[in-house]
Amino acid sequence: MSQAKAPSTDNETQLAATEAATVQTSVVQTATQHATNHTAAPYMLESEELAEYKKAIRPLEDRRIRRSKRMLREALAELIEECGFDGFSISDLTERAGLNRGTFYAHFSDKEDLLHSLEGEFFDDLKALREKINQITLEEFISAVSNGVPPRVCVEMFEIISEHGTLICALLGSHGDAEFQARLRDRACTDIVRGVLYEKYTKEPTALVEYYVSYYASAMLGLIQRWVQRDMQEDPEEMAKILITIMFLRPGDAIEMKAQE
Repeated sequence: MSQAKAPSTDNETQLAATEAATVQTSVVQTATQHATNHTAAPYMLESEELAEYKKAIRPLEDRRIRRSKRMLREALAELIEECGFDGFSISDLTERAGLNRGTFYAHFSDKEDLLHSLEGEFFDDLKALREKINQITLEEFISAVSNGVPPRVCVEMFEIISEHGTLICALLGSHGDAEFQARLRDRACTDIVRGVLYEKYTKEPTALVEYYVSYYASAMLGLIQRWVQRDMQEDPEEMAKILITIMFLRPGDAIEMKAQE
């Protein structure tokens, strides 16, 4: 994948600072007016105006935090792809992101803390998906194969991966995180494979059933990695169709997509 340098944040930082200054000026003017009209209890007014200022400024602070995290996420993904997680320093990361080290340490203790935070956001998005997967029946999967329409939950899995695309591409790449790959296999791929089994196999799985699940979950992870290597050329719905087609492909079947009915 091409490695574009993170864009300069000078304009964004200036805009945020201007907005903050505008809010602060407005609050101070209001406080001054109140103090003029109500000199009896200035300490109460000061507390009220401070609370008003904090309430007004919070959305701007939240937006700056989100912007900083986005810059750090993109810089982290680029550097992981270039030299691996252990191949760069905090200074390299903040320089690539166009931020200072103080901004980084205001939110994270080290690189590992940042990575765990970003991975946590991804797996939080997958958590609700896992609950939906557990509700799908084998009949729904079979119907999807027959009609050429993948279950919505499979499409959502690829949508989530796509939304976190830059970081996922880095973590699943040649310099990626093996532990992350294992968690993705266990928290998403395994659940989908178990969803196509008859109930008797999920309640009392034999050793053969466990091998079956492990084999297909690893194969699904390989499919996701291949999609990432191809720069996600196919959209999530197309990838869900490919997944379902492969899962139910029998020896001797034509390796082709079934037309949607």
